[in-house]
Order: sequence, then C-alpha cells, then structure tokens
Amino acid sequence: MADDGDRTSLLPLPKRSIATTIELPFLLNMIAVSLTGAALSNIILYRTCVHSLGHTEEECKPFLSPIKTNATAGLEEDVQRYSTYISTVKMVLEYICPAVLSMFLGVWSDTYGRKPLIVWPMFGMAISGILIVIFAMMKSLSAWWFIATSVPFSLTGGYIVMFTGAYCYISDTSSTSSSSLRMTILDATISLGTICGSLFSTYLILTIGNVNLLLFTATINVIAYAFANIWIMESLRGALQGGATRVLDILYVREMTRECFKKRPYKGRAQIMLLAVVRILMIMIIYGLMSLEYMYSRQKFHWSLRQYTTYTSVSTLITFLGGFLGVIVVQKVLRLGDVSFSMIAVFTATADNLLKLFAVESWYMYLGSAISLFKGLSGPLLRSFITKNFPMEDIAKIFAFLCAVESIGPMLAPILFNSLYSVTLATFPGAVYVLSSVMNTSCLVMLGFVLIYSRRGSSAIYQSINNDIDT
Repeated sequence: MADDGDRTSLLPLPKRSIATTIELPFLLNMIAVSLTGAALSNIILYRTCVHSLGHTEEECKPFLSPIKTNATAGLEEDVQRYSTYISTVKMVLEYICPAVLSMFLGVWSDTYGRKPLIVWPMFGMAISGILIVIFAMMKSLSAWWFIATSVPFSLTGGYIVMFTGAYCYISDTSSTSSSSLRMTILDATISLGTICGSLFSTYLILTIGNVNLLLFTATINVIAYAFANIWIMESLRGALQGGATRVLDILYVREMTRECFKKRPYKGRAQIMLLAVVRILMIMIIYGLMSLEYMYSRQKFHWSLRQYTTYTSVSTLITFLGGFLGVIVVQKVLRLGDVSFSMIAVFTATADNLLKLFAVESWYMYLGSAISLFKGLSGPLLRSFITKNFPMEDIAKIFAFLCAVESIGPMLAPILFNSLYSVTLATFPGAVYVLSSVMNTSCLVMLGFVLIYSRRGSSAIYQSINNDIDT
C-alpha cells in the first residue's frame, strides 16, 4: 500500500483550488443530462407514435406534454414497447466504442495524464448536445435518428472514460484517508446535478418548450467543456503532451491485463475479479432500470412526467444526503470498513427493489428511496477500498480494467431488462425488479468473499508488524 506521503507528492497543485475542482464541470454536465432526458423521453415517445407506428399527429401530441392524461391510454403499451427497442439499440451502440477505448486509456493516462480523459468526453457531449437540438428541430426525422446523436460522445469515450479519468484524478490529488470522501463528493455532485435537472425540467418544458430546453442544455455542455479544458490542470506531474496518436497501442492493453491478472498475496487477484463482476451487475441494474422506471410508473401508477421528476428529485436528494451522512457520520461512528458498508448499501438497494415490486400506492416508491438512502455509496466505497489496498502504481490500471468491464453492463442491461419488460409489460411489469433483486443478492455474496480475503490480508500484515516489533 502506498503511504500518504507518496500519494501527496504526485500533486503539484494546491488541494483547494479551482484548478483541481473537477466537480463543477461534472455538476453542469449532469444538470444538462437530467434536463435533456426529461425532454427527450417525450420526444422519443411522440416520434415513435407518429413515424414508427403510423398514428396521426393529433393522436400522439399528448406524448409531448410533461403532464400525463388519459388521451394516450390506448397507445401507451405499444408506444412504450417500441421505444424500448430504440433505447436498447442506442445504448448498446453508445457503449461499444467507450468499452474499447477504456482498455487503452487507463494505462495511456499514466504517461500522458488524466485531464484528456475528462476533457475529450465533455467535448463529445457538447457536440452530441448540438446534434440533439438539430434532431428535435427536424420534426420529419423518425425516432431512430436519435441514435446518431450519441456518436460524438461515444467516439470520445463516453461516461466510461470520463469517470475513469475522474477517479484517477481524485486518486492523484487525495490522500488515502480522504479518498472516500472525495469520491463521495464527486458522486454527490452528480446527484445534485440530477436533482436540479429533475426539479426544473417540467417547468422549463412548459415555459420554453422541448426544443428551447434542449438548446439550453447544449449551451450548458459547451460551458462545462470550456471550463474543464481551460481551468482544470493536469494532476500527473511530468505528463507528456501530444499522445493522441498513441492511444490505440496494444501494449497498453497487455500491461493493464498483466497487472490485473497477475497473482497477488492474500488473493488480491480474486478480489479484483470479484469486484469487477460486482460492478458489472451494479451497472446493469442502474442502466437497466434507468430507462424503464419512468415507463413502469406510467404503467402502474399512471404518473405524469411532473410526478415522476418530483419522485426522482426526492429520491436523488435522499441518496445525496445519505452519501454524506454515511461517509462522514455512520462509517466513522460504527467504524465500518469500505466493503462492509458497501454490503449494507447493496442490501438496502435490494429492499428498495422489493418495495417497488410490491408497490400498490405511490408512497411505496418514496418509502423505498428512504430505506435505500445509502445505496449510492457502494461505488465510491469500493473504489476507495482499491486505493487503500493495492499499490499506488497499479491503481490507474485497476480502475481502467474495472471501467472496461463495467462498460459491458450498459450494453447488456438494455438487452436483458428491456426485453424482459417488453415481454412482461401486460402481465407482470415489475419483473425487472425481481431481476434486480437477484443481481443484488449475488453482489452481496461476492462482496462477502472480498471482505473475508481482505481481512485475512490485514490480519497477516498486523501479525507481521507485531513480530517485527517483538524481534
């Protein structure tokens, strides 16, 4: 394990500085994404209804409103089922390129720096935002054209590369003791952006319309890219410039796989593999339910977009507060390790899924969010566990490997979840929550093994230190 002195020596910048504040562009980005998602959901449903299913514009027009009415009741099931096919294809194509790039860029960033991993995807997001505006303005385009808007963001690395860069950046600029808090702050920033977007999306749609809202979010993405490119400084001392032509060097993949698959003491290799599988399943749950929860709430509770965005705002706020409460208070008071607390977080997420499965009233959804207030902590806690338990020179490679395998999740999730939802929509729409619960239970079992292996390693190290003192 690298000590704090070695870690701090990597940082040539003040810890509290605008030059290291990556949270601000991430906040702007997530506000834009949250606002865009609300407007696009209605546009995709409307375009599917008109262009793909052949209904009249008058019949389909209610889909454009954030306030749900009974006017679409007869069309809802067919439109939802068809739109899931579009979202499935988009999500799979959107994550193929980032999955490939992540296998190279983690090791590449050890030489050429972390900043490109943050700036490049934000540039792609800005271009994709502009294309979305064009798509929304050209009413003659079918919903399938929406897939083309994700190409720039995908080619520049997407969220997989962006978050690989962010976690490596935090690892470079944080001590071992503060890494959990810094990663939680980053995740909390993302939650805050989601809250802001969800709270204002309905009102902005009603006030300025879908197209103007998308133009506004595209502007926010451009500002986020400009800030990251101009003000954020490189965290890696001695990073070389001009390495873009060397990104796809197969030697980077070989080095990453060699370091991650080499035999390590105290079953370190098994811990990495188990954490990789856990993260794949967690990402599949997140992305699988992301596009379906709105449709599930429309189908089961007849929620409007306004009701759904209110719920997501409350849910995200609870997760936001739970993140800080968990890391700053609960973990320290109860002296819980990162893996132990992650298991609690996954357990509460399972309870949340089961409550939504058996929900008969709207308040069940809110109760599930309240019970699972720590569910957002599993990601930052497991990344913090890696920074504390593996050599510092291997951390970027392990993060890159995890992000590479995590990229499988967004590609598999829509195929599995959307297909299941389409098949069970008329009979048992909550089947996706059964699947999520099974996945969470599997994560709990694997995290249990990681906990056992890591405690054996800690005990062995403690015993070795005692023997050295005795001699």
